[in-house]
Amino acid sequence: MAMRLITAILVLTSAATASAQWDTVLGDALDMPETGPHWVSVRGRGIAYLLDADTGKVGGTLDISNFTPAVRPAMTRDRIYAYGSFYSRGTYGDRTDVVIGFDTATTLPVEEVEIPPKAAGIGNPGMIGLINEQFIGVWNITPAISVSIVDLDSSEFVTEISTPNCAGIYPADRGFISSCADGTVQYVGLNENGEETSRSSSEVFFDLFEDPVLDYAVPSDDGWVFMTMNGRVHEAAVENGQISISDGWSINPPDTDATDRNRMPLSNDDDWRLGGNQAYALNSKAEVLAVVMHQGGGQESFEDSGTEVWVFSTRSQRRGYRITLEDDETVTSVQMTQDENPLLLLAVSGTIQVREPVTGRLIRTIEDLSGTIQNLYGD
Repeated sequence: MAMRLITAILVLTSAATASAQWDTVLGDALDMPETGPHWVSVRGRGIAYLLDADTGKVGGTLDISNFTPAVRPAMTRDRIYAYGSFYSRGTYGDRTDVVIGFDTATTLPVEEVEIPPKAAGIGNPGMIGLINEQFIGVWNITPAISVSIVDLDSSEFVTEISTPNCAGIYPADRGFISSCADGTVQYVGLNENGEETSRSSSEVFFDLFEDPVLDYAVPSDDGWVFMTMNGRVHEAAVENGQISISDGWSINPPDTDATDRNRMPLSNDDDWRLGGNQAYALNSKAEVLAVVMHQGGGQESFEDSGTEVWVFSTRSQRRGYRITLEDDETVTSVQMTQDENPLLLLAVSGTIQVREPVTGRLIRTIEDLSGTIQNLYGD
């Protein structure tokens, strides 16, 4: 009797699996839709959503660590990489740090490389870098600052490079650059094995105490754009191991009678400051820079959410328009896709706003989705 019952259950189970998918603890492994330049990741705590900004639909999710500050796409390898710290008791116990490679078709983790348990589970997308399309760099702070290098070809940890007082991993030339406490940008060159071969520094272009740069930078056509807390914009580029820094310009223009495209006066806006956990975004092709802004506060308010987004022409270095949010709304993160027909994305009070960047026109609002926005292509 018992055997007939088991046999009947197996028959019923086989019939069910033929017509329906089973819900499991981990969920079913489904194929991602075809992605493109308007796909972004939206990183929350312990999860990253892969979002098609053209449709407003989530195509997949990445199961990341609670201490993962960003993901790093490597779409030519069909991978999205992240690093994270995991504890044997969930939030405490023995710590293991790993670089994880997720398959872009299924979003499942398919590679894992253990690294020294020093990774900084704070910050922004600059805390992880794809260098020379072969290496992943991970920013460490213990409080000594260094960068762990992982070779993606061999799936091995290579070395740890000391970078005292310098933050960020921004790929350039044959290595990466970082912003440093002495007011410079530092370049570290790597060889084909991922080991350091050279190091150089730029001229001093900011003062750590008077007007420091954020440790967050965005890519430009020739290098990376850094911005100071007072809103001064500089571009850093590397050629043959030598760093050049642009003269820079300020998003807070001098007093003038001129107006922007919405007839708002272009007065000196010293009472306004940039802020948020991802304060600005750039598309060099469209020559548009968008900055999260809030009113009042000093340097200590650099992570405060914004009530407006200011959008500038990088050609004229003047503000084109302001996006003013509703009274109960704030924006924490801004991003722009890197194609020739870009989208402007804002993380606003538990939603994602998708806008046209040249005019600010609202295209759609994606409800019940929040986090830091990062491009899957071109960033």
